[in-house]
Amino acid sequence: MKKLFVTLFITLFSISMIAKENSVIEGEKSKDPFVGKWCGDLNINPKIKLTIAFEISSLANGEYDAVMHSVDQKSYNINIDRILADGDSISIEIDMLAIKFKGRLITDTVSKQKTILKGIFGNPGSRGMALNLSKCNEFPFHIAKRPQEPKKPYPYHSENVCFINTKEQISLSGTFTKPFGADNAPAVVLISGSGPSDRNQTIFGHKVFLVIADYLTRAGFAVLRYDDRGAGLSKGSFKNATVRDHAFDASSAIDYLKSRSDVDSSRIGLIGHSLGAEIAPITATINNSTAFIVLMAGSAVSLREVIFEQCDAIYKSAGVSTDGIALNRDILDSTIEIFKNSVNDSIAKEEIKRNLASFDSRVSALTQSEREKIGLSSPLKISDYAKLLIPFMRYDLFHNPSETLKNVKCPVFALIGDKDIQVLPYNLGLIEQALISGGNTRVSTKLYKNRNHLLQSCITGEIEEYGDIEETISEVVINDIINWINQSNEIKK
Repeated sequence: MKKLFVTLFITLFSISMIAKENSVIEGEKSKDPFVGKWCGDLNINPKIKLTIAFEISSLANGEYDAVMHSVDQKSYNINIDRILADGDSISIEIDMLAIKFKGRLITDTVSKQKTILKGIFGNPGSRGMALNLSKCNEFPFHIAKRPQEPKKPYPYHSENVCFINTKEQISLSGTFTKPFGADNAPAVVLISGSGPSDRNQTIFGHKVFLVIADYLTRAGFAVLRYDDRGAGLSKGSFKNATVRDHAFDASSAIDYLKSRSDVDSSRIGLIGHSLGAEIAPITATINNSTAFIVLMAGSAVSLREVIFEQCDAIYKSAGVSTDGIALNRDILDSTIEIFKNSVNDSIAKEEIKRNLASFDSRVSALTQSEREKIGLSSPLKISDYAKLLIPFMRYDLFHNPSETLKNVKCPVFALIGDKDIQVLPYNLGLIEQALISGGNTRVSTKLYKNRNHLLQSCITGEIEEYGDIEETISEVVINDIINWINQSNEIKK
């Protein structure tokens, strides 16, 4: 079950990881004791620890610059917002994570040098967790390269913005980019997948939307990407929001762009990835100003079916037996059915507990290796299924995207990778059928060979491969998207 939610809620931290471009004094040349590489383990609980590292440098103006690495999550170069040093003490703040590290230099007993930072890591106002960092010449880990990520200064205008979902009075924060001097640019709103996600849709260290926005802006488009409600700097609650609620957020993003004098209000479209490709069509039916939509790795079936298919594909690739895969599906199916039909959450949880107990003998019959691959406890615990019982799941699990697609009238480009094991490629045909059956004649689809769920060029398509691939998104894919938008008569100037 744990693997399921690595897949379903494939989000790491809600982070914006854009490195600052300033003249830097190399750490080796500086006598400042804080400057350099620092690394240590953050013990979440007795079974889970995260390797956290900081790279601190001094700027020509006397201030500090730094990035953080969350190594086990393959999230690198996380931008630091503020660093304050006072004597032997230092404070490091990351707004997008709502994280603060406060440390004090102490002397290492072996080297007799101040090469240890003893501190507390956590949310401001909380007790936090102990994090002791040791200074090192080189990190004991490899930092993955992300060659497509743009570096400042960008060759275009970029600003942080806020806009309001007036339906619920929720403030959403994001980043708006546009070509320098553009005063009537066509625009795109980027809609993230399963979350809560930051504005860059950071996945396994890839800042997917930062890269897509960069390509689009260089190609002449204004782009708005934003933190999901309840994530990053956006307000509101994520756990109570359905896909339809998120569609109203995206609709508010369109309205915000329409209010700007530098955007062509008649040429504003949507690009949704994964679950975002389910949200985008809903948005198009809510806001008739939607000029076009691009659906990247989107599903035409319910989230319930997506979960089943993901699990089957992932566990098969992991070598789980047919019996193990069938058992996992039976447990999920019965759990979801109880949740769907129960009067309230309290009754559902009691019924689910009894139901899980009925599977214990089948679970215990599996090998230890298979149980670990699937993430099944023995005996089964309801806590392992808690994320199926979140309020918004009562809507999202059973929402039928195909029915929404039948009501979409604007031009649509749908694309999927043939090695996608999170949203299976057959969905591409179903998306096309649903759109055409609703009378939409402006539909384009494309299946990309050797591309995964992130539309990266890949070998296996497995999730574990995402972070190891340097490419964030296939350049062929993003260029096809740009060309399709430009060639669409609906959005040509």
